[in-house]
Amino acid sequence: MNILDAASSAGVSLKKAASTKGGEYAGPCPGCGGKDRFRCWPAEKGGEGSYWCRGCNSGGDLVQFLKDYLGYSYPDAFAAAGRSRPDDYRTTRYRPAGMSGKNQSGVADYKAIPDKFTPRTHESPVETWQVKAEGFVNKSHNALLKHEKAMKYLESRGLDKKAVKGFRLGWFAGENGKNCAFRPRTSWGLSKIKNEKTGRDKMLWLPRGIVIPCFKDNKVYRVRIRRPKADIKTDRDVKYYVMPGSGMEVMDINTDKKSIVIVEAELDAMLIARHAGSLTGVVSLGSAMNKPGSTVFYNLKKTLRILVALDYDAAGQKAWQWWSQNFKNAKLWPVPDGKDPGEAFEKGVDIKSWIRYGLPPAVTMESTTLPGYKIPEGVYPMQELQQLLQKYPVTIQAEKQKAKIMFDPGFKNRAIKQRINDIFFGDDEVHWYLRMYHPDSIINGDNCHVKKS
Repeated sequence: MNILDAASSAGVSLKKAASTKGGEYAGPCPGCGGKDRFRCWPAEKGGEGSYWCRGCNSGGDLVQFLKDYLGYSYPDAFAAAGRSRPDDYRTTRYRPAGMSGKNQSGVADYKAIPDKFTPRTHESPVETWQVKAEGFVNKSHNALLKHEKAMKYLESRGLDKKAVKGFRLGWFAGENGKNCAFRPRTSWGLSKIKNEKTGRDKMLWLPRGIVIPCFKDNKVYRVRIRRPKADIKTDRDVKYYVMPGSGMEVMDINTDKKSIVIVEAELDAMLIARHAGSLTGVVSLGSAMNKPGSTVFYNLKKTLRILVALDYDAAGQKAWQWWSQNFKNAKLWPVPDGKDPGEAFEKGVDIKSWIRYGLPPAVTMESTTLPGYKIPEGVYPMQELQQLLQKYPVTIQAEKQKAKIMFDPGFKNRAIKQRINDIFFGDDEVHWYLRMYHPDSIINGDNCHVKKS
């Protein structure tokens, strides 16, 4: 990772402004929001880069940027930068009972204590940005459904048409014969940025690629674009472009579950939600060294088991140290084949079975007997669920971020409660359809089985 990668992760779009010091890049400051006052030099510090803002006078190296603007602790920032640190942990003076602060050799005695992590609270995008992003996502989604090559690629990574529709994935081809488009920044609710060379306002750049939206509270929160290989021509060209103005909290799907899987790429998170969403929730960090914000962090603290399935590489291995230190319920669980869940799927790994093996019996145990209820023969689970919802006083809240079965307070039939729970939380197709694909968020006997378009 270098300073340009870090700036992109912070939602800062930088353009080359000069060739001094091996290249100078300019853009808005992630701290004070100053227009075109932020400068960075990627070639400095051995290729890590350095930065400085003319407005708020903040500055430093890659480690300082990661700590100040991406919420990293110093040990994690050093690890992300690929640098060793003399003291991987913050040290505090430790005085054993009966001693005066020095050990018997006369050297001060210390006990290593990990940095205390305080998760960041991330702000949502401005309303104008969300409205524009919603339109962009919808138009791109319709284009993807007609783009055979992109659909085949996503299917090879475990994301079939149901997943494409459920997550509203899209394809943007650019416009006017070009592989990109430009929009006035102010039309998206973003501040103006002047080009110092031309004196003109810089435009919002929209490159072509697979459009990956992230939703929070049923609104577009972030737009990431996976650019095709043909458009990645230099080391400065990012593969995953985060649209300026996006929110920077990690993507979380179905995190009300008793187990949550941690991955890097958002497409991998969607893959797991599609194939094992009835069994687990999933969080995508964006990169191995990113950390969850406050809301997701405290949800993770409450879950029974966290499976850390970051990419099988050096960065993923380093990141595991932080997870093991901050979550007692975390378990290292790399894919059995390939680098990440997408590659594992391509190599034939059964995603749900891989996850199931990593979970405790309290999560995976299924009901085998239902005294007082006989499961009907020759009836599909969705049909059976609809019959139960029609007959008994129960509704289901089924949303991307939240799911709950709601029985009337006076209803006591444990067998029926268990069966409805088994169908909704145990059948992948039922769970996926109702939670990610069904047009209504509250499911009852009248709308349970809606004809698919």
